Amino acid sequence: MVEVSEKYMELAQESGRHVYCKIIAGNETFLDDRILEFDFDDVCHPDWYTIGTTCSNRFSFSVKYAGELEVNDVVMPYVSFDNEEWCPLGIFYVARRYVRGNYASIICYDKFYSLDVEYFPSVQLPTTTDVILKDVCSMAGLTCEKFGRAYSVEKIPEGCTLRDMIGYIAAMNRSVAKLDRSGALVMKAYTQMNFFFLYEKNCMDFSRNMSYSRITALKVDTGDEILEGGSGGELATLELYNPFMTQKRVDDMIMEFAPFRFYGADIVMQGMPFLESGDYIFFYENDRMFYPIAIGEIEYHYDGALTATLHSKNKSYTDAAVHQNDLDAALEEIRAQLGNIYLKQTNEQALNLNAEPLTVADFEFNTKVKNTFAQIDANFTIDASSGRTLNIDLYVNGEKVSRTAVHISSGSREMLHFYYLADKLPKGKNHIEVKFSLASGTASIAKQQLIATLVGKGMAGGNSDINDRASFFEKLGTYNIKASAQIVLAGISEQLQSN
Repeated sequence: MVEVSEKYMELAQESGRHVYCKIIAGNETFLDDRILEFDFDDVCHPDWYTIGTTCSNRFSFSVKYAGELEVNDVVMPYVSFDNEEWCPLGIFYVARRYVRGNYASIICYDKFYSLDVEYFPSVQLPTTTDVILKDVCSMAGLTCEKFGRAYSVEKIPEGCTLRDMIGYIAAMNRSVAKLDRSGALVMKAYTQMNFFFLYEKNCMDFSRNMSYSRITALKVDTGDEILEGGSGGELATLELYNPFMTQKRVDDMIMEFAPFRFYGADIVMQGMPFLESGDYIFFYENDRMFYPIAIGEIEYHYDGALTATLHSKNKSYTDAAVHQNDLDAALEEIRAQLGNIYLKQTNEQALNLNAEPLTVADFEFNTKVKNTFAQIDANFTIDASSGRTLNIDLYVNGEKVSRTAVHISSGSREMLHFYYLADKLPKGKNHIEVKFSLASGTASIAKQQLIATLVGKGMAGGNSDINDRASFFEKLGTYNIKASAQIVLAGISEQLQSN
């Protein structure tokens, strides 16, 4: 929450308040008589409550102005309720501008918008996170007073950007990374130390998600392993990627904040510019009920009056708008929730088979617990030029699995199906590779005539014996569809005559 006086807070909550706005853009200052409207999107959670985010804030405004602002000109908006004390909304930089006649529309972002460039450290590794954050701030031109706790860092992930690095370090400190209203980098964690009560009288609409969120578990993918701390279902678990996280830090973090409680909500209200994303407040309803709210995003709109829409996002928060491919997204979400794995591959080029083993399917995937299983299926059509015996070899995490050779007729075209169930897979990364070879001669599989799928249960243990099905195949006859139809019709006619 932005530090303002008690008088400012009281004026902001009055029903008959007067709003004053000021925007300093480049060398120009716009006051209410020239400001048509503005929108300020302050966000730290684009989806739902989590840690380690580095969201860029957006400020757009329309004014009476026939001049020209330059790209990257500094924009600083302010709001007052007495024309004396001004609350800043942040420091932004012009990204796009549109001028028509005597009116201009300007779109701006804060400095996070330009930090998607690869980070090449100027400090010697190994080092600690606080040293790296100082190095990042120096490169990005950011100011920062508190660099967080010092956690060891052995190496920097390939392709890591300045923004990525800030997010990883913020997550290590159980925080989100934000640029505050003065443009300084801060790591902000939800805290119940400073209470602010939002009253129903200041709200035009309030809709809340009736499921009460209670965060009790943390699951972190480091790229090499999955770290877990605490216990809870999918809605009670924070999931994130962080290559610097350790099991000790995960355990310590759970001890620090779990359980963390809040309600999901969307609140349309009077704009109170001192509220910002990352604040933890209480909504006071009907003079008797208090609802804890974790502000993940707050959107301010000014068009003579100042309003705001506050979002508290838990995992059951849903977007009511209909989007294309929602079904595919929902299926992916269900699979992720159940820990299911579904992968599909096809041959983009023709496969020429001979005595040398050739990889025809290659699956890499992560399992969430040990003793899981994965089923591999391959359906393909093979043209046997001079080959007679097809050998199918599997490699499960580098270990070769013996297979029975499949006999094929030289010169034939055959449809084959291959099936294998790999169980008792270890937790974490797994690799299954399928290779074809011929005992002698040659054969080929035409482009996109092999479809291989892998289906696994990432959350369920598998202790059953390996079920390895023998391959089966069906020869394709030399007769065509027309000839086949004639044969069928002749049989029907003969049957009718006998009756």
